[in-house]
Formats: sequence, structure tokens, C-alpha cells
Amino acid sequence: MKIPDSRTLPLAAALVALTMAPAASAATPVYREIKDWVVACDNTTRCEAIGMQEAYPQIILRLVVDAGPSGEPELSLESEAPVAARDLRLDGARFDASSLLQPATGDEGVQRIGQDGAQVRAFLESVRNGTDLRAGIGEGAPSASLAGLSAALLLIDETQGRLGTTTALLRRGPLPAAKVPAAPVAPLPTRAVVAPPLDDAEASRLVARVRLQAADDVRHEDCFVEPDTAYDEAHALDDDEALVALECWRGAYQSSSLLFRVRRDGAGAPRRLRLTVPVQDEGAPRVIDAFTNVGFGQGQLSHFAKGRGLADCGESATWAFDGRDFRLQRYHRLGWCRGGHPGDWPTLWRTRGD
Repeated sequence: MKIPDSRTLPLAAALVALTMAPAASAATPVYREIKDWVVACDNTTRCEAIGMQEAYPQIILRLVVDAGPSGEPELSLESEAPVAARDLRLDGARFDASSLLQPATGDEGVQRIGQDGAQVRAFLESVRNGTDLRAGIGEGAPSASLAGLSAALLLIDETQGRLGTTTALLRRGPLPAAKVPAAPVAPLPTRAVVAPPLDDAEASRLVARVRLQAADDVRHEDCFVEPDTAYDEAHALDDDEALVALECWRGAYQSSSLLFRVRRDGAGAPRRLRLTVPVQDEGAPRVIDAFTNVGFGQGQLSHFAKGRGLADCGESATWAFDGRDFRLQRYHRLGWCRGGHPGDWPTLWRTRGD
């Protein structure tokens, strides 16, 4: 399931924003869904591949690989209950993982596969040409789909520059690990401008003004929340500008707002806030132009759009206002609604130390 577009399904509408701060050393993030696997590599080319399917009960396989010559793969198996190594079967045949599957550390059923990178690579090599990894016999046994795994591994190798090296996940060769490019450096966090809060009178005046002056935007977006019941907000950006949120859509588990920058002295027209995030939607950069579950405080703007109530899919982002623009600090995305942990979505953008 894809994250709904803000104009077709308002409940999962995404957010408005300006441009990210350029980071010359940062990489272009990669997000791709390949059969039953999704690959997400962030701006440091740290990659995460997740195998998940529509079937229930399921096993989720999660592979994380840091970039750079010393980056080693880590692989985990997630299920509702811990899986016994003796129960694993690959395409119906017994699969011996007794030396690789580590005991679960809690009741959540998350188990590490392998003790080091070499064991993880050996495990992936053993299963990548299969179709189904199952914990037990029969249709009711938890299973993981392996469809798309090989392509996911190849994409990580290509993104991190591992092809032909001893560290590659799929196409290993004789080249030493030193040939793998160093990990790009994440940008430093933006120091946010923190303005004193607006008093109630000014906040109400700004909301009323934007409601009047931005009426065409509200009509164009087919907003259905009536002004007298809307959760509208106004926040000071600095001494000269404010950020006004007009609630546009509301559903059972989230609501979305249109955001505007407006001068506090009444001059000029409100400016609609639109932010570009580092991922492609159908070949074009994704522009968030409606904030879902919007929050603003301490100079930080947040957006958390669930694809459905379970929050097993969606996107989230945080920006910092630097006195001029909103600068992206974090961005997470998972387009599939397939029963993963709520809000546990792969990272596509991070700042240093995050």
C-alpha cells in the first residue's frame, strides 16, 4: 500500500515545506520497493532493507548496513513470538540455522541472525534464491517472503560502492574493503530560532487574517473542516513573521493542516508553505504541502502522517527554522502497510549525531 496523496486521501496528507539546507557531502537518498522488499538508504548511504508481505502471521527480515569500508551488515528476524532455529524451513525443506539464529532478548520476538558480517553474508547467500522462509510446517506457520531479496542486496551494493569487493552482499569479488567509498558526512543540525510565544490576542488576529486572505487555497484543497470547529494555530517564527496552521481535513486518527508564513505587522499576503523532501514520487521530487499531526515548538516543525491507524506505514519529518528557511533535520518513510511496528519507518535523512 502506498502513502495516500494529500489530494486523494486527506487523512494521510503529507506536509508543506521549503528547501532543505544543501549539504555538499551528503548523498541523495534512495527509496525503492522491490517485490516484497523495500530498500531505504539515507543521506549517509546507511541502508536498511526490510522484507515484509501481506500474509499473516509473518516474519519480517530487517537488514541494516552502514556505509564505508568498515560497514558490516546486521540482520534480524522479527515475529510475534520468538522462532526456534530447528523450526525454520526454506521452501519446505529443513533449514539449519542453529548456529546463526540468536535467542530473542524479550517477548517481542526480535532475534539477531549471525554474530558478525561474515555469518550474515553466509545466511543471505543461503536463502536469497529461495521464495519462502517459514517457521514451522503448514499455512499457519509464520513466514517471510524472499521475493526481491537479491535485487535489494544488489541495490545496496551499488549504492554503497561495494560491487566486486570482499564486503559485497551479492556480487563479491577480490577487491579489498579499502576500495569501498567512505560514508558521506551528514549535515550538522540546524540551530533553530526560538521566538517568544504569541499572546492569545495576536494569535487569534493572525488566524482570522489568514483565514480571510487564504480562502482561495482552502477552497482549492477541498478543505472540509469548518472554521468555527477547526483547530487553527499561530506561532511566532521571529519578531517579524509567524506561522499559521489552518486545519483542513480531520479523520478518526489524524488531521492535516495548510501552513502559511505571514508578517506579524499585517503587511503583504500570507505565503503558503511547501517543503520538498529527498524522495521521488512517480519520478518527481515529493513536495509536502499539507501538514499532518503538525507540531511546532522551540523553532522545530514536525509532521507525522500515518498511512492507516496502526501506524505501520507513513512518513514523518522534522524541520528547524533558521531565521530564513525551514531546514530538514529528519525524514522517515515506509510506503507499505504490512503490519510492521508502529512508527518504525526507515530513515532517509538525518543530521550529524542523529
